[in-house]
Amino acid sequence: MGSFTAARPIVRQRPQGRRTQLTRCAVLVMALAGLAGVCSCGSTAPGDGLAGSGGTPPAGSGGVLGSGGRGATDGAGTGGTSTGGAPATGGIPGAPGSGGDPGASGGAASGGASATGGAGGASAGNSGRGSGGRAVTGGAGGTRSGGTDGSAGGGGMSSGGRSGSGGAGSGGASAGSGGMSGTLPPGVTALFPGPGATSVCPDPPLRITFAGAPSLGSSGKIQVFSAAGSAVASVDMGASTVTDTIGGTAFVLLRPVYVDGNAVVVYLKTKALAYGQTYYVNVDSGAIKPPGGGTFSVSGSSAWRFTTAAAAPSDLSALTVALDGAGPFCTVQGATDALPANNTAATRITINAGTYHEIMHVSKKSNITLHGQDRAQTMLVGTNNNTQQGSNAGTSNRSLLGFDGTNGLVIENLTIKNLTPQDGSQAEALRLQSCDKCVVRDADIWSLQDTLLWSGRIYAENCLIVGNVDYVWGTGAAYFNKCELRTVGRTGVIVQSRNAAGAYGYVFVDSKLTVDAASKNNILARIDVSVYPGSHVAYINCQMTGIASAGWTVTGGSATSSLRFWEYKSTDASGNPLSVSGRSNGTQISDSQATMMRDPTVVLSGWSP
Repeated sequence: MGSFTAARPIVRQRPQGRRTQLTRCAVLVMALAGLAGVCSCGSTAPGDGLAGSGGTPPAGSGGVLGSGGRGATDGAGTGGTSTGGAPATGGIPGAPGSGGDPGASGGAASGGASATGGAGGASAGNSGRGSGGRAVTGGAGGTRSGGTDGSAGGGGMSSGGRSGSGGAGSGGASAGSGGMSGTLPPGVTALFPGPGATSVCPDPPLRITFAGAPSLGSSGKIQVFSAAGSAVASVDMGASTVTDTIGGTAFVLLRPVYVDGNAVVVYLKTKALAYGQTYYVNVDSGAIKPPGGGTFSVSGSSAWRFTTAAAAPSDLSALTVALDGAGPFCTVQGATDALPANNTAATRITINAGTYHEIMHVSKKSNITLHGQDRAQTMLVGTNNNTQQGSNAGTSNRSLLGFDGTNGLVIENLTIKNLTPQDGSQAEALRLQSCDKCVVRDADIWSLQDTLLWSGRIYAENCLIVGNVDYVWGTGAAYFNKCELRTVGRTGVIVQSRNAAGAYGYVFVDSKLTVDAASKNNILARIDVSVYPGSHVAYINCQMTGIASAGWTVTGGSATSSLRFWEYKSTDASGNPLSVSGRSNGTQISDSQATMMRDPTVVLSGWSP
């Protein structure tokens, strides 16, 4: 048994007047059809039931109940079907159509489609099978009603919709995932995974959506149990951090519970759940504070229960990640974990729009494309930094997204944001190391200190990179085409290139250097020449705002001819030539050298992206 408790129940009422009027119309239609011999009561001849249809709603209100036809009572007739009324935009949800009564053979009666926010069609045939209403956002799917020995089918996959009672959902990339067949706690508008949902992704962030904005408590636990009652995942709201192993590397994470608008989102440890298993969720009182005060809890083994998909996808060439269960995975890490070790087969992972609270690590899996559905709305966000990782800190575990030896990687059309605050220590947003022939394009990448750590052969195009302290650094080589580098929050340093002597480092072509109101007199690059005497950075035909007149900084001694701090025809934001007379330790290169730097095959050792 299980139960929900919440501060205040919410009661919803459905308007009745229009429903009564159109129900009478449906009865009249049935009577006329009976006179014509289409639907006859007591006849011994077989016949099909007449399909009833929902009424058309007036503007601003939902459609109402259409009644199903009646099948022949003695012959092997087929039950009539019924569809619910269509909702008016912004109106009151339409009530469901009722299923047609089956003929003697037990024909199928289908439920009406639910309106947005409304209830789905109710159906049940006498000895037949009723299919659940098609759930849409906020809608309720079909429920079993009226017949005996009939079973309700599953509602289609939806965000917050309910599947048919007792049925298994079907359709979509993940059958039934996200549907709900159980009741919701008072004040809660949706749960994910839904109570009774099947075919759920194996990596679901738990989501509890309230009617208003909730807040997080500081005591109690949020736990997931196996069907046998063993705890498989637990988040202690009294703890500030947790540990997890992600992509084979140990991480210290901030407590993985978040408030996104009206929803509380809980991330479980990596690989906490398995395929083909049933689980239930408990939430202790005090863990979550519902809107308006009071308490909230979920207890027992039946109140919030779901079953994961039977098995992983067999085809890994194209995968979808979606927070609402519309794909086989709900986290980006989960999708990359599904790829075999040392993978070289091409895989395209489409990440649907949403906020993904993830720290990621992928190692030695090549030819992966991470494609965001929407550059601004597909967001991978979180907090990670050197201080957070404690005594085991290092470049391998302090980034938000880290990739090692992932040749052929493409990251595109999304936003990556490390939320580490100013002076929170080194905090890479995107770390690419030993990344050969990797591409980052049409992406916004945010942090403050050490935003990018890149080494290998990497090509970037049309990207926004935000930071303020050495926020592009590593051993290169990297070619940036038409990117914006935005220094924010304070005076900063853009690049620190630690390439080997004679090798190319970081080259920026037709790019823009911009600032916010708090940033000025920024440095193009800095290096300790006693350690990296051959550092190479080049700006070719770039627009520059907020750059100090000296431009470059050298420490650890005097620069030698090995140092290559290069610049060519820099301009201001209006395109006017920029005065470079005050530059220190830099070189204004020739036209031929600039032409050479414009060629990515030169910078990237023969590779043409």
